[in-house]
Amino acid sequence: MDEPKEPLETGELPGEADEPRPVRKRGRDARLVLTGICAVLLVWFALANLHEVSIRFWVVTARSSLIVVIAISVLLGATGAALLGRATRRRRRSDD
Repeated sequence: MDEPKEPLETGELPGEADEPRPVRKRGRDARLVLTGICAVLLVWFALANLHEVSIRFWVVTARSSLIVVIAISVLLGATGAALLGRATRRRRRSDD
């Protein structure tokens, strides 16, 4: 049979004493807050500019709502940033 265990201290969970608590980084929290603020400002800007605009590519000219142009620009920018971040992480790993 199992031996009786001592009562847990207040706030202590089973197995918690053996494992270190995860450390939260302030930089990560600040980045999340900044990302949230940027997202709110971007949505506000897009909703404030609902009129149609002409978009001129190299040869073709098209008309679209400004909110669609902003959304496409954000997606292209985020994709470029993700690809650049991935390349930077790979380069750092290969240097180590």
